[in-house]
Amino acid sequence: MSCVLNINRFLIPNDVIVDLSDIYQYIGENTEVRNTASSDLNTIIDQTVEKDAYYLSKILGLDISDARTRLILNKNSNPRNKEENTLYNLKDILSSFQRESDRLPLQTNEFLNEINYVFNHYSKVRYDFVSTKKRSVLQGEGDRSKRLLLDEIIQEMNNILRTRKFERIILYLHFFIDFYNIKPFYSSSYNNVNDVASLLLLYNLMIKSNLECFHYVSFFELIYEELPLFKEELSNIAFNWDEGYAQTLGFVRFIMNIILTAYERNYKLMKDYKFDKNFKKQENIENTIMGMTKEFSKEDIRAIHPYVSESTINRSLISLRDKGFIAPTGKGRSAKWIKLERKRKHNNYEKM
Repeated sequence: MSCVLNINRFLIPNDVIVDLSDIYQYIGENTEVRNTASSDLNTIIDQTVEKDAYYLSKILGLDISDARTRLILNKNSNPRNKEENTLYNLKDILSSFQRESDRLPLQTNEFLNEINYVFNHYSKVRYDFVSTKKRSVLQGEGDRSKRLLLDEIIQEMNNILRTRKFERIILYLHFFIDFYNIKPFYSSSYNNVNDVASLLLLYNLMIKSNLECFHYVSFFELIYEELPLFKEELSNIAFNWDEGYAQTLGFVRFIMNIILTAYERNYKLMKDYKFDKNFKKQENIENTIMGMTKEFSKEDIRAIHPYVSESTINRSLISLRDKGFIAPTGKGRSAKWIKLERKRKHNNYEKM
């Protein structure tokens, strides 16, 4: 039974109200954060999308090596097989959500177009039907397209939003719960089509909720860090959903925590970003490298300076290598580096 059609039964407990209050305070600072990122915003979003696609591939269990994954996501390498093609298309869809979410309505034809784009190298995905042996989600029984069920739920959700009868984020989460349990799609060649569609919908709903922290912090990275708990909450929202007794509160609390964690991380990232902007980027990178105490990689540097371009990191590494301060321990994109024991002559490091 639809959670959205019965949303009036859901009572928001005090702890969730407090979390929502904190979230809306953060949302109120969206413009200020956006102005801070200013000219680097597109670069930042590109990097976030790459991270989101990487961790989404891990969540879905795509059979692609880390090396190939990074080539596809970071270098736009051409896919070599169907799994890689799926990853390539997922990145495109996530990017469109980040940049065009306002222009992508929550409509059943959009959902179908999106999932068919992701799996355009498989047989066509279509809407499934409600079985005659299973009670319908809405009133009535019989073979009925699940697309019609979603249409009715979306219409009611839009009515609720238009009349301001319920808070948007909580309402969207319950729409996701309905979508996840309806499992609207059928594919003869890809078994997990509904899992992919549900995760894409959840991502889009976060962006549509004005949670701009997810422009800067990877949503799917946070999910991946809590993956066992996420899967447990998905099991909980499926239990007794057909009978109209879905346990949704645990899932709501889980996502509230993800959102708050994202904003907290974003606050720290923007603080570091402001600091970086006040110094020459290459000099700042070189100082970070000279502060490394063990073998390090480009990824270690990027973890400290997430919004610095790869070319700046490469220039810093080459500059310090040529001066004899560091040396590579291998070759290729995954090479690591070590500091060399020698007297530092460069003025910038004499006092270190």
